[in-house]
Amino acid sequence: MAGTTRPSDQRLTRDAILQAALRIVDSDGVHGLSMRKLAADLGVNPMSIYHHVENKAALLDGVTRLVTDGARHVTVGSGPWQEQLRQLAYEFRSLSLAHRNLIRYAFSGDDFIQRDGPMWQTLCSVLRGAGLPETEVERTGAVLAVLVGGLLHTEANGTMGRLIGSGQADDAGFALAVELLIDGVAARV
Repeated sequence: MAGTTRPSDQRLTRDAILQAALRIVDSDGVHGLSMRKLAADLGVNPMSIYHHVENKAALLDGVTRLVTDGARHVTVGSGPWQEQLRQLAYEFRSLSLAHRNLIRYAFSGDDFIQRDGPMWQTLCSVLRGAGLPETEVERTGAVLAVLVGGLLHTEANGTMGRLIGSGQADDAGFALAVELLIDGVAARV
């Protein structure tokens, strides 16, 4: 089981449900998460979970938001925009790889870019600071997010290592991709 059973006298909360679901996804993958398994982990009746989340899709959306909301602490400093963009990319990578199973699921959907999320807001701020015209900020941000998301998806599922070799392949591949993206933004400023 993914965690410990809760005493039945504690109040079940949405946050507790999402935290438990994340533990299960991290250990067993998205396909290993079920309402029954989650209820067993929490020590509750499976039907009680439905008072807090509508279904598994809503549960996974909540877990994804829980993880991305964890990026609220991300600050990129006051250095050059290139360094800010580099730092943001590495923060996104760190957050993503800490939850590989969830990321594989989230990046396969068409709505993994959360425009109200902290990463998106920071990305747009960095692009504005780079001098990108306002009309280009969101479009460029979306393309960068998709490119980095795709790269991280290939890293999480092992494709990057298979394509460019073992060892530090993921680190080297990610570093090269980030520098290419920074060069691409610089060419548009």
